[in-house]
Amino acid sequence: MNVPTLGDAVHAFRFAGLRQDVPMAVALVLTDRCQLSCRHCRVANVVRKDMTLAEIETALRRHRGRGIRALALEGGEPFLWRDGDARLDDVVALARRLGYWRVHVYTNGIRPIETSADMAWVSLDGRREAYATLRGDHFDRVVANIRAARVRRMGLIFVVNRRNREEVRPFLEWSRTLPVAGTMFYLHTPYYGRDELRLAPEERVEVLDALLRHADAGLPILNSRAALRMMRSGDWRRPSRMWWVADRDGDHECCRAASPEVCAECGYAGCVELLAAQRLHPSAIAMLARIA
Repeated sequence: MNVPTLGDAVHAFRFAGLRQDVPMAVALVLTDRCQLSCRHCRVANVVRKDMTLAEIETALRRHRGRGIRALALEGGEPFLWRDGDARLDDVVALARRLGYWRVHVYTNGIRPIETSADMAWVSLDGRREAYATLRGDHFDRVVANIRAARVRRMGLIFVVNRRNREEVRPFLEWSRTLPVAGTMFYLHTPYYGRDELRLAPEERVEVLDALLRHADAGLPILNSRAALRMMRSGDWRRPSRMWWVADRDGDHECCRAASPEVCAECGYAGCVELLAAQRLHPSAIAMLARIA
């Protein structure tokens, strides 16, 4: 068990007490390989090689030295990552030895979901028809893997876009049949420019208003009300130095595609949750405690 140090206390005070833009979480892109070719993604299967275990350890030590205690392992598809005999759970174990308190894995769910990480997040952007439109005919396989998963805790990631926005409420009702803590909703972000999936500003507001109503109705939404309201108002700092992405090319502040256009229409809810928690909104603090 990792014991908080004086340095951790100072770091926490700078974050919550002084509200400084200090690093709090890092996402490690182990690989850009993926089995899917999703409609909204152009990151998967680019020419970049997987990180080696040595490169991973160097990155983990670097960010731990900056005060970060929360780690996300992602891709591509992180369950595809290999370095000799090393597999994903070897990275989880390494992170724990180096002092990371929480390790989350983000997966497409195509492979069996078996990990010692604290939480697995599975991308599921709708029920069968909506999912197939965006990701291909893999819905039944992913759902079967969710039901058979061996992990401490699971949550779903649903990225709302123009094609699946009407799917949100029926998806939430249906998702109650799954062994998950709930669903975290993101909004489509124009990482590759504006396309047919983009939500217009008024549509983003409508989606966020609907999510607030669904949360009030007791549907299993993991987003805090405070963060949803911040996303609706646009009253949040971006890019933020609280969230970092590390890959084989180095470190990236907030995301690997930051630009004024991307930041203006950012829908990355995880960053907003950190900012809401920094402002000491009770619903955001409760949400982070729920997934810790």
